Amino acid sequence: MFSLVMALLLAFLIGWVSQRMGMCLVKGCEQLLAGRPTLFVALIACGLFGLLLAPLYRFAGVTLPLYSPLVAYPLLVAGGLLFGLASVLNNGCSVGTLTRFACGNINKLFTMLGWVLGIVLWYRLHMMADQRVEVMAVISNHHYWLLLGIVAVVLIGLALAHGNRHLVYASLLLGALTSGLYVFEPLWTPSAFFYDLSQMFWQPGMAISVQRYAVFAMLLVGMTGYTVYRGTFRFEALVLSKALVHLLAGSLMGVGGAMMLGGNDSQILLVFPTLSLMSSVPLVSIVLGIFVGLWIKRRFVRQG
Repeated sequence: MFSLVMALLLAFLIGWVSQRMGMCLVKGCEQLLAGRPTLFVALIACGLFGLLLAPLYRFAGVTLPLYSPLVAYPLLVAGGLLFGLASVLNNGCSVGTLTRFACGNINKLFTMLGWVLGIVLWYRLHMMADQRVEVMAVISNHHYWLLLGIVAVVLIGLALAHGNRHLVYASLLLGALTSGLYVFEPLWTPSAFFYDLSQMFWQPGMAISVQRYAVFAMLLVGMTGYTVYRGTFRFEALVLSKALVHLLAGSLMGVGGAMMLGGNDSQILLVFPTLSLMSSVPLVSIVLGIFVGLWIKRRFVRQG
């Protein structure tokens, strides 16, 4: 019972802070191109800051579920590029989709449906089993402390220059909250939830625990709670044309996420913090795909 209560509480807080932070990699890339890099750096740093609690978890005998995808580099690059491009079409990454859905945009529900369709489609076409290797973060290594120190200094400098101190605090807090939730529910990330949900279509015996459903629901409750608190909740009715675009974008995101074994949330929180070359390729490819998508979008708007 204690484990369930803690998992729900942490999920609510993560949802609240994510909405407060405006957690969306597409938005972060847009601001980076506009000369405001604080949000982008804060998002990338979330998973790294989560490692600060690794010594405590090691002492308690708990391991963070970090992993490195055992996938060929071409698939990692192609999956990341596709995911990034589709995120621009969707106007939001995986977490950005949830935050906008929690704000009242019902059309984003079709993005989530697309995630499932895309993952199932990739499995049907590729028929490749999930291949990943768990990696234990050795926080005592000097390069981790050096990197964390550099990121912290850069974030503080950016916050002082641009007046976005709340992003620094939110990044640190999210790192602690997300790593804390892994202790009680290791598979809480939206990418992992929808991947396992999709597996039900080819694994009849696959089941998702009630706790995982409850954690995902509480994540949305936290996001919605913040919008209601701030008075920013705006219901956006279903529009068929928008819904179909989100369905297409979500399907492409699902395929891309399946190719690299995780959407941008898992890549930032679970893969990139291992700091290996293979673990960096997916996130770099996603960001590059977003940049290309934003460039295409701007040219299209200008020509239109």
